[in-house]
Order: sequence, then structure tokens, then C-alpha cells
Amino acid sequence: MLLVLSVLIVVLCCVLYVSHRRKYRFADAVPSLQPVYPLLGNADIMWKSDTERFETIVKIFSEHDRMVKVWAGPQMLLFTCHPDLVQQILSSSDCLEKPFLYSFAGFERGLFTSKYKLWRSMRKRLNSSFNLRILHGFIPVFVQCARKMVEDLNENPDGTVVSMHKFTSVCTLEMACGTTLGSDITRRAGKEEFVHGLDIAFGEAARRMVSVHLYPNIVYHLTKYHRELVQARATVCGFFNRLVTERRITMDLNCNKKSSVEDLDFDRKPKILIDQLLSISRDGKSFSDTEINDNIYAVITGANDTSGLLIAHACLFLCFYKDIEEKLFAEIMEFMPNEEFEISPESLKQMSYLEKFLKECLRHCPVAPNISRENMAEIEVDGMKVPPGNIFIMNFYALHRRKDIWGPDADKFDPEQFSEERSKNRHPFAYLPFSGGNRICIGWRYAMFSMKVMLIYLVRNFQFETEIRPEQVRYRHDLTMKLPFDHMIKVTKRKLEGSMVTSDILKHPELVPREGRE
Repeated sequence: MLLVLSVLIVVLCCVLYVSHRRKYRFADAVPSLQPVYPLLGNADIMWKSDTERFETIVKIFSEHDRMVKVWAGPQMLLFTCHPDLVQQILSSSDCLEKPFLYSFAGFERGLFTSKYKLWRSMRKRLNSSFNLRILHGFIPVFVQCARKMVEDLNENPDGTVVSMHKFTSVCTLEMACGTTLGSDITRRAGKEEFVHGLDIAFGEAARRMVSVHLYPNIVYHLTKYHRELVQARATVCGFFNRLVTERRITMDLNCNKKSSVEDLDFDRKPKILIDQLLSISRDGKSFSDTEINDNIYAVITGANDTSGLLIAHACLFLCFYKDIEEKLFAEIMEFMPNEEFEISPESLKQMSYLEKFLKECLRHCPVAPNISRENMAEIEVDGMKVPPGNIFIMNFYALHRRKDIWGPDADKFDPEQFSEERSKNRHPFAYLPFSGGNRICIGWRYAMFSMKVMLIYLVRNFQFETEIRPEQVRYRHDLTMKLPFDHMIKVTKRKLEGSMVTSDILKHPELVPREGRE
């Protein structure tokens, strides 16, 4: 009996091995990351610290010019940061699926993690909530929240060292709630708890993505990580569910007051995200409660965790490079010498150095360092025919540091990387701070507007210093770009000299407020 059982096990193992070899035979020519352990694959990545894991993953991409096989247990993943291959993958209409890894982030009925068929219909309906007309109307909200952030920073004694991300994350949360939910939360309690819960939720999802032993739900649900995740999600969802309920009540009251003509006009106007989610489309379809909650989570957490982090990183870069800080300050003073000068889409467009500085920040700290796609049909990548159901992992952090694209000083922080002369012949998929292709981040223009407004108010009002040195900056493995320590920055109020303001106005009389002209 024991002999028969042993034979059956051997036969089963042989069948599984042959099936596995057939499934991945197409990639035999692709080099494989070593060492590879039976059943566990490249398991050594799992046992590293978050910081070591981030650096190990970047090293894998950097040391393999085109593509490398990485094994998550028996599952093969194809890693690449080559712009030609990234373009082939992200531009393919047959490679728009999100693989199972995204399910670990939860909220699978939202734009961020949803499967292709659901994503396609939702994206079509929600695109209008992020058009330029809507975004231009958000600028006053961005300004209000940025001013509130300045007020909060001014409550500290001059020269206080603060954790900058605590201020920028609350500001972006207020912006996101004001523009997607129509809710003013500048004085609402619970914002700090929301941000902390979000950090835990994202971190736990990232941990599970690289931990093969945590893939099965039956295993993961027994761990402390799952308990921490459930508690964090409850905090995050409880916060914005209250806001959604309030918006529902407001919409119901407004609908009862409108005449039929006004209703027709309201339906034709572009809607903010929550109004779009709560409304019924012209074909009679409506979003389910789960889809509403999951999309609110995706947009608010995306706006908060990415933009807030990026501006905190930007403040560190300003500490490191004082010449860049002063050049940026000079441009801001040129277009906004005092608070009476209104920020408009036109003035933001004219601030060319602000644009270059922000793009360089995003080159060094892309919104999401890693993304993945699964092909839904056979596609050709790098001359290799890839059967459907395979997973591609792309690393934008490594892509943005390729010396064959960005030059021998690719690691150097230099806003002139985005000068017209140096940008004109660059590969179209060499710079992807918000991903690329059809599944590019829906809110990338929103993020650029909001971050520019935040930088204008921060740089105009403060100077920044830090004891952190550039060589100490490291990142930890997460869904977004996070440091393993706080952004501890000394914030000093700027002393705006009247002569500087006067000279700028003399150079640009068209900037003088209308009531101040003769």
C-alpha cells in the first residue's frame, strides 16, 4: 500500500512538472533570477526588511537590460524596465488586465484593482469627472487647502523641525474630499487616523504581494497582518463612508428643490466624482454601493497617498539643493508676488521651472514604483509570443534611472532633464510617473494641478532645511514611494522683502491686479 501511494505521488509530481514546463516553455530563452528554490521560487526576497526588499527588487530590474524571469513560488513573473518592452506591454489592447496581485489591495470594484471588463465600463463613465473644465474649477479648493496647510505650519514656532508628510498628507486629503465628495473637512476630526490607517493598508498589501506563503486566504487570515489590515481598513472606510452618506443627503435635498428644466440642465453639466457615482446614467445604469465605496476609496486614497508623499519628498529635495529652491522661489514670486494674485490655469502653465522641478521629483519618486499587467490574449513582446494569462511586472523607479536614457548622471537631481532641448528626442515610454497606456492613472492631471498649488504656497512662505543627507535617503517596499523614516524638516518663515516684490511687478506690469493699475 505504501509503495502504491509512493508511486502515485511520484506520478502526480511528474505530471505537474510536465504541465508546468509546457506552460512556461515559451520563455526558455529569458534568463531566470538565481537562486531558484523548488516550490518557493526566488523566496529569498520574502525574508528581507522592507528597505532591503525595495533595493533588491530595483537591483533585479537594473541588472537585466531587457527581461528576466522571477518566480513567486511556481508562478512565473516577467520583469522589465526597458522602455521598448514597457511600451509594447502598456500599449497593447490585449494587456489591460490587472493580475491577482492587485486583489490583495482589496476594493476590487474600484478603478485601481478592478478586472478589465468592469474597469472599461467604469472608466468610460468616470472620465468626464476628470476633464480640464472640472479640474480648472478645482483650483480654488486646492488654494483653500494649501492656505490651511500654511496656517497649520505657522502654528509652530519659527524654525521648528516637523514631520512634513503629516502636513502634506492632511492637505491632500482635504483636497481630495473637497473635490471628489464636495465635502469641506478642514476642521473635521479623524484625518490623522485616516492617514495612519491608509499607510498600514497599503503596506500590508505590498507585503502580501511578495510573500508567497501569504497568498492563500486560509493562511493569511490566521496572521496578525490580516487583523491589522482589517482594523486599518475599518478606520479608512468609516471616515469616507460618513462623507458619502452626507453627500447622498445633500443630493436628495437638492433634487427635491429643482424644477424639471433645472434637472435637465444639471444632467448635462459635468459632475464631480461622487455626483457621477450616485447618479443614474442615460442608459439607466447605476453604480452599486460596493462600486461607489470602492471607487471613492481608490480615488481619495490614491490622491492622498501619492500627492502627499511626493510633496514631502519635494521638500527634502529643496533642502538638499538650495540653488534649486531659490530659483523656484524667484519664479513663484515673479507670478505671485503677494496673496492678491490669483492662481489660475494660465499662471500655472507659465511657471516653467515649477513644471520641470515637479517632473524631476516624479522622475526620482514615481507615484507607484511597480505596476503589473496580465495579457488576455497572445501578444508578442521582444520577439517572443506570450500566451494569455502571463504576468508582467514593470519598475518605473529603475526605468527613470536608466543611464542609456537619462545620461551618465541619471541619479543626479536635475530639473533641466525636462528642458525642451533635452526632452525632444526622449523615448515616449522613458518617463511614466503615473503609468502609461490606456490604464494610465485617471487622476494624473488632477495630481499635477494640486501638487503645483501646494508647492507654490510652501515655497513662497517657507525655507526648508534638514539634517538628513542625500545619501541617507532610502525607500521601503510599498505600493507607493515611502521612506523608512519621517521627513523631518526645519521650517523657517520667509521674510518677503518689498523691493523684491516691487522689482518683479515692474518687470511684469500685466501681473498687477486690475484695481491697482492707473
